[in-house]
Amino acid sequence: MKKSWMIGVMLLGALTAQAQWKITPEAGFNVTKYTNSPAKIGYKVGAAVSYDFGKSGFALQSGLYYVQRGNGSYDYASMYGKSIDENGNEISIYYSIDKDGSYTMSYPAGGYYAGYAENSHVNSGQPIDWQEVTFVHKNASRYGFVQLPVLARYTWTVKPNIRIHVALGPYIAIGVNGKKSLHAKIIDLKKSSESIYENKSNPFDYGNRFDWGVAAETGVEINRFSAKFSYDMGLSDDYGRNNIGIEYHTASFTIGYSF
Repeated sequence: MKKSWMIGVMLLGALTAQAQWKITPEAGFNVTKYTNSPAKIGYKVGAAVSYDFGKSGFALQSGLYYVQRGNGSYDYASMYGKSIDENGNEISIYYSIDKDGSYTMSYPAGGYYAGYAENSHVNSGQPIDWQEVTFVHKNASRYGFVQLPVLARYTWTVKPNIRIHVALGPYIAIGVNGKKSLHAKIIDLKKSSESIYENKSNPFDYGNRFDWGVAAETGVEINRFSAKFSYDMGLSDDYGRNNIGIEYHTASFTIGYSF
């Protein structure tokens, strides 16, 4: 037992003695697709830090990156009106109409009009007195995260100056900046008037800054130059409700130089 323990210590010492640190600054672009939103192009800059365990091919890779993600711009419309429920009470009706013509009905009225709802039963036979139509021509968001991955990596040496690697592991990220933009035309059907509503805000003012997920990476290194393709699967809920699910997919391509 003592002999086996000493052999293990000696092997660990040999691997540690051969271990090498490597820093690789990187820059490139990415494409992010959030659930139920169009894809959006962003960029990724930072540096990978790896700890190679000698000639075994195994390494531990981390680093720090600024990653830009976002929701692409999309159009939709909504209609708001009043109706009468089965008890004769006035109620609010809200329709959301997508660009492809599909629509969803929210009753009682949700979102901005939630305060107008008075009853939870609707008589669909009653006519609706439409009061407002909103056409949203731009609704897009962009998020900036500082991201820290922790990946297990394995490298194959094809030739002395050419290496291929794969890596897998979790990451955490903190939202540091962003912009949410909205441009809408509102038609007041009662007053027969039109108005334009525009708003720009930081999406983290009312969302969740903490983000986490699973990352996978593959790449090729030629001498000190590298080209990497990485994939991030975000699992954190945008609104901090502690729900775990796939919120977005991000595919990135970067080039780097190792020191």
